[in-house]
Amino acid sequence: MSDMTPASPDLESWPSVAHVDASFEPLIPKFMSNRRKEIATMTEAMVQRDFDTIRKVAHGMKGVSGSYGFPAMTAAAARLEQAAKIADRGSIHRDLTALASYLDRVAIVYEES
Repeated sequence: MSDMTPASPDLESWPSVAHVDASFEPLIPKFMSNRRKEIATMTEAMVQRDFDTIRKVAHGMKGVSGSYGFPAMTAAAARLEQAAKIADRGSIHRDLTALASYLDRVAIVYEES
């Protein structure tokens, strides 16, 4: 792992609950589906050593996940973006794996604003 890329937190330290504005509830299934597709895209890009694609996809994920109320996803996407900038394959692999696990287990709590 590069000295320039922060280590991924243990999955246990990531919140397993995301507090999302209730107005987003109808959008969340598509939001989650799109994030899974982005993980698949980044995973394939890693195989191809296409770090620019990983950087771009992670950057987009970082922005949208923050807007929807998923700070753990935002943090992981930010790390992916930085790791892609320096072609740190080990960090990218760890964060993609952690992010896929997070998406599979996160519970979404809808809150009225």
